[in-house]
Amino acid sequence: MRKKLRKLLNSTLQACFKKGLLREIPLPNYVIEIPNNPEHGHFAANLPLMLASSQKRNPREIASVIVDQLTDEEGLLEKVEVAGPGFINFHIARERWQDFLVELLAAGKAFGRSDVGMGKKVMVEFVSANPTGPLHLGHGRGAALGDTLSRVMAFCGYEVTREFYINDAGQQVRLLGESIYSRWKQLTDPAFPFPENGYHGDYVVELAKAIGQKQNLGHMERDEAVEVCAFEGKERMLQEIREDLSRFRVTFDVWYSENDLIQSGKLEKALNELRSKGHIYEDDGALWIRTSAFGDDKDRVVKKQDGQLTYFATDISYHLDKWHRGFSRAINIWGADHHGYVPRMKAALEAHGIHRDWLSVILIQLVKLWQGGNEIKMSKRAGSYVTLKELIDEIGVDAARFVFLTKHHDSPLDVDIDLVKSQDSNNPVYYVQYAHARACSILRKAQEEGIPLPSAPEDCIRTLTLEEELGLIRTMAEFPFLLEEICRTLEPHRLTYYLGELASGFHKYFNLGTKKPEYRVVCQDREVSQARGLLTKAIRTVLSTGLGLLGVEAPERM
Repeated sequence: MRKKLRKLLNSTLQACFKKGLLREIPLPNYVIEIPNNPEHGHFAANLPLMLASSQKRNPREIASVIVDQLTDEEGLLEKVEVAGPGFINFHIARERWQDFLVELLAAGKAFGRSDVGMGKKVMVEFVSANPTGPLHLGHGRGAALGDTLSRVMAFCGYEVTREFYINDAGQQVRLLGESIYSRWKQLTDPAFPFPENGYHGDYVVELAKAIGQKQNLGHMERDEAVEVCAFEGKERMLQEIREDLSRFRVTFDVWYSENDLIQSGKLEKALNELRSKGHIYEDDGALWIRTSAFGDDKDRVVKKQDGQLTYFATDISYHLDKWHRGFSRAINIWGADHHGYVPRMKAALEAHGIHRDWLSVILIQLVKLWQGGNEIKMSKRAGSYVTLKELIDEIGVDAARFVFLTKHHDSPLDVDIDLVKSQDSNNPVYYVQYAHARACSILRKAQEEGIPLPSAPEDCIRTLTLEEELGLIRTMAEFPFLLEEICRTLEPHRLTYYLGELASGFHKYFNLGTKKPEYRVVCQDREVSQARGLLTKAIRTVLSTGLGLLGVEAPERM
């Protein structure tokens, strides 16, 4: 509906230019939004305000010119009015909302799908956990966010690649090997020392036992045994991460190894490119990159005095490789503690001639788990944190995925286990899933009572005149726009809010019939029942599609 309104406004504006009523300029980037006050119409446009400076005229005067020139040949509008400092308020005709329902039903499962992405190649890199321990709640939040964003962008016409960057080079993997080896030694010698910064948790003991059974560590020199423990431990943890993510309904197109990146020579090539452009210099025995010339607060070390490459050096090379693979945009999902890392990475890319907007970084805040009014901080297995697997075991995949997206990624998230396990309206995922199951139940009831959905919806939709019915259609009409907005803003949590709003409207509509029989979906009037059945079918479709994009099941019975 917004697109139809924008098309009408654009054609009207062109007519105003042609008639000399307004000075011709390029079309401004105006906004069509839903007013907070329903009395102000279904939509409001700020077009006159956006034209004011170029026209050097009062916005209300411009609004009046536009309204006078509107040619509504399709009968889209019921009422148009100039409001406030220069807004135009639009009331869409009831028949057009009814017609929109027919369009929605015809689209079916494709409703909301678009080609706004125009096939552009987008890389979404998320989770990318070190293979040194189980996934924790923060990884789960990142997984839900990254996977949902990928699903929505693919639905809107982008060619999306999901990538997991495996941090399998460097000291953290070596430290995992030392931790496993120490735990293996402690099985027979409890006094054997443990690395000062080693990995704790029962999972390290489990790895030590499993690797000790497979490998004859006792016949190896210590360094060789540590290397074996590091390799075997990394592979086993990576497999566990894959399994946990698969259970969480998250799959990746590419698992990209940091070690492979280093071995390929791409890292040295990236540094040589920077050196040839004059962005690398040596100081005090170390190599530095001039990121301060591109917006960073200071220059950064890429190779230490001892010749070791920094994490930043490998990250630069990795992101250059993304660029060379032809992605028109790269989206990273990182923990909030990487906040300071964003400007330096953008600066390094800019030093290579890559526009800083090519890389978008979503920073996710911490997740806290509560039960019985108390925060749960410790894991039985991981020790210092709660694992994603434990959360899934406790509340299920649907609840976990949904609840991870109930807040903006930049806000801390509190997960109340008692709440998300409850089966009432206070539980957001239950509330939405129950709306879908209720829609399925109503349609089954109609079928059982011999009231099938009509093959020609146009025959009965004019009976949908209740404000609640038209309100539900208006809410569903926002679905395609919402998905496009999620692609633009990278805010998939807005989908959970939307589905909650649609479910709430449907539950309230259903409850009208508990007080007045004539308001029941399946009522005495066959034609009205069929129309309401079509409305229910449309709601079921949108809820099903929305839940699917969240990676959450849409049950038919609850």
